[in-house]
Amino acid sequence: MEFLATPWFIAITAIIIIVMICFAIKIHNKIKNEPGLYQKLRNAGIHPTIRKPPKYSDLKGDTSNNHNNYLNQ
Repeated sequence: MEFLATPWFIAITAIIIIVMICFAIKIHNKIKNEPGLYQKLRNAGIHPTIRKPPKYSDLKGDTSNNHNNYLNQ
């Protein structure tokens, strides 16, 4: 416990904490100013959308008899 109370340990710990705070602020500003993933995709001409899965009645050739047989396989 004597080591934790030495002035050198306290000074080095304070410097490390200050450097980590500055590093976190730098990373936060970089991320905040950078466009997000969706914006990068839109700029590349890719427009991602969230779609609902198709209903069985919308699928080609689907009938109520085939629907039940398909699920039971």
